[in-house]
Amino acid sequence: MIIGANGQLGQELHELLEDRGLDFVAYDSKTLDITNRQLVFEAVEAQKPDVVLDAAAYTKVDAAEDEGKQINWQVNRDGSKNLAQAAKA
Repeated sequence: MIIGANGQLGQELHELLEDRGLDFVAYDSKTLDITNRQLVFEAVEAQKPDVVLDAAAYTKVDAAEDEGKQINWQVNRDGSKNLAQAAKA
């Protein structure tokens, strides 16, 4: 399972897994809001992946400590936590 599939790292992971003939599902921010704990748990439960690759990130570095601080924390801290807890469950 690739999270953040439309970003630079996510696209590279997508290509790498395709080249190796591996089955996977890929989500971007439009198909899975990782800040929504319930949606994350539902997606992981539905897919039952062997591996979760988290390439999602808030990347507006210049705004991350000012006007983007809240979304930065929601994606980079809370979203990653949601994914880790869902994968563990």
